[in-house]
Amino acid sequence: MVGGEGHFGAVGFQFFFALMLMPLVSFFESKLRHRIIAIIVAYLVAVVPLFGILFFFFNQSRILFNELPSLRDKLNNVSIWFMDWFNQQFNINPQTSSDWIDNIMATIDIPIELLQGSFQSGTNILANTVLIVLTTYFLLLYRTAFKNFLLSQLGPKYRETTQQLFEQLKKLAKRYMIGQGLVILILGLLIGFGLWLIGVPYPFFWGFLAGFLEIIPYVGTSIGAILPITYMLMVSDSLWQPVAVLIWYIIIQQLEGNVISPNVMGSSIKVNPLFIIMGLFLGGFMWGVSGMVLALPVLAISKEVFRSYDVLEPISYLMEDGLSRKADIFLGKFDKEEYRFLKLFFKDKE
Repeated sequence: MVGGEGHFGAVGFQFFFALMLMPLVSFFESKLRHRIIAIIVAYLVAVVPLFGILFFFFNQSRILFNELPSLRDKLNNVSIWFMDWFNQQFNINPQTSSDWIDNIMATIDIPIELLQGSFQSGTNILANTVLIVLTTYFLLLYRTAFKNFLLSQLGPKYRETTQQLFEQLKKLAKRYMIGQGLVILILGLLIGFGLWLIGVPYPFFWGFLAGFLEIIPYVGTSIGAILPITYMLMVSDSLWQPVAVLIWYIIIQQLEGNVISPNVMGSSIKVNPLFIIMGLFLGGFMWGVSGMVLALPVLAISKEVFRSYDVLEPISYLMEDGLSRKADIFLGKFDKEEYRFLKLFFKDKE
């Protein structure tokens, strides 16, 4: 099952990566007038910096993991001292407090193992990088042939709508790629600068790790906060630093959700939380971490596809953010025969 998830995830990344690179390839192709050279230049512009970022993360994580065993022992000693003091103050059974310590240390191990497992997964992704890059190259090279093949399978009355859909998807991919990159950069700098002021070791590693994890909605941002807080509980000699890290992450998450993402990503990318949670669950169940990463862009693309066809347009509005404010639209604008997609499955009795 794991192998199947890995293969599906790799295939998903190939199509997703090709879609994200398509606006960049189209731009260079218009300037250079040669598709192969345009693809190579796009790879140099997009992929080489990505490898530099991955090298930074793996190098920092290697240093971090080398320090963790001694830090965990330190946290264990602090916990024992605190529970001894707590026992004396409130006359609690030492065995009970010992069980609490064991439970706390087990909880602390969870985010550490999660981070370690994530980078081990990253190693597997790197192992498939050559295959993904080659497949993406040929998808970009043959994209016109694939598009014409699809158009040839459609009736003439659907071709114009489908052509417009292709253009919309290209614009959507461009907005997502640029917007996500800006969000990662802004979050990485803001979180990193705040952690630097608090005195957290490797502040920009934690900052940009949280920025990249933000690609996975809700789950990624939570992990991005838990990891440095856990690390500071191990490192810090006082409690104010972990608390300050927690407060700083709460402030940044509020800024990201209400100011940064809405203004940078735009409304076309926004999907309501219910569909995001369902997408994360289904993506994680079918493709593992890869599916969770792809959940939001796949939902955004699906929303755009649904909006291009009358019978499916109500579903696109059902997926939009701010659904509670738009509830009346379904018995207003969409209360017409052409918008009832369920008629495809059910027929009215004569």
